[in-house]
Amino acid sequence: MDQQITSYIKFSSRDRHPKAPYDDLRPFIFVWSPLNEGYGQDGFILLRHTSDGKLERVPVPDATLDPLDMVHVEDPFDLQELKPGGSITYCHSLPRRYREQLEPGETYELVWSGTKIPLWDWGVPSDYVGSRLAANPVQPDLIIPGGPSVTFTYKQIESPVFIRRQSTPPLLPSDRVQGAPVLSVELSGPNTIVPEGKHYASLHVHYHGGPTDRPIIFRNHIIWELFRSYRLEDGLWELQEGPWGCSGLFLDDPDITVNVAEDEGFVTLKPGEYWSPSWIILEERHL
Repeated sequence: MDQQITSYIKFSSRDRHPKAPYDDLRPFIFVWSPLNEGYGQDGFILLRHTSDGKLERVPVPDATLDPLDMVHVEDPFDLQELKPGGSITYCHSLPRRYREQLEPGETYELVWSGTKIPLWDWGVPSDYVGSRLAANPVQPDLIIPGGPSVTFTYKQIESPVFIRRQSTPPLLPSDRVQGAPVLSVELSGPNTIVPEGKHYASLHVHYHGGPTDRPIIFRNHIIWELFRSYRLEDGLWELQEGPWGCSGLFLDDPDITVNVAEDEGFVTLKPGEYWSPSWIILEERHL
C-alpha cells in the first residue's frame, strides 16, 4: 500500500478483536451501507494527485448523518446478511458533495479508510423482523479494514437531460389480458422532506382477484425495476440516478433453485390482499 494512503487509514485488519471467531460457520446480520455509513460518515477519503507526485486530501463538506446506535427492524431488507465465504457487491456513484469538489482534468484517488460496525448479531434477517437491533457490549465490533482505493481522472462531459414524457395512461379493464389476475399499484410518501430524520415511501400492490380467485405468486423485482426518480428543475423534469447510483446491473451468476414460498424475492397474495413494502427515502438523492 502507498505510504501516502496509509496515513488516511482509520481501521486495519490489526484492529480486529484477537478472539474473533474465524472458524464460526453461522450466518450473521449487520447494518451498514456505502451511502449511509460509508460516504455519510466520511469512510471514503478523496485525494488529488499533484504535479509533484504527492497526494493531497480534497476537503469534502461534512455529512449530516450520525452513527446509528439502534435500529428497529421492520423488514428483512433493513438488514444485510453474510455467510462464511459470502460477499456483497454494492453499486453506487459518488454523492453530489464529492462530485462538486472535482476539477476537470485532475486525477484523484478514492480511498476506503475502514470502519467498525457495532450493529450486528448472529442469525438471518427474518429472525429480527419486529425487533430492535442494538450494539451488544459483550461482542466486538465488526471491522471492515481500510486500504482499497481506485484512481480516476475527472472529465467533464455534457450530460444529457431526460425529460419525462407524458405518463403512460393507466390500464383499463379492457386492456388487461383475458383471464389474467387483476393487480393495481399505488405509491405513497411525504410531500416534503428535510435533511433530519427518516422519511418513508410505501408501495401498495393490490390483488383484486381473477376468474378463479385463486392465490397468485410473483417475482417482486418486476415492480422494483420500474421505479424512476425525477427532479423538477427550471420547469423541466430531469431523470435522477437510480436508488443505488447506477442505471442497471449485469447478473450472470449460475441459476439457483429457491423455495418460492420462503424466498424474499417472491410475493404471494390472495384476492383482496395487499403487498405493502416501505423504504427510507435517501435525502442525498431527493434534496
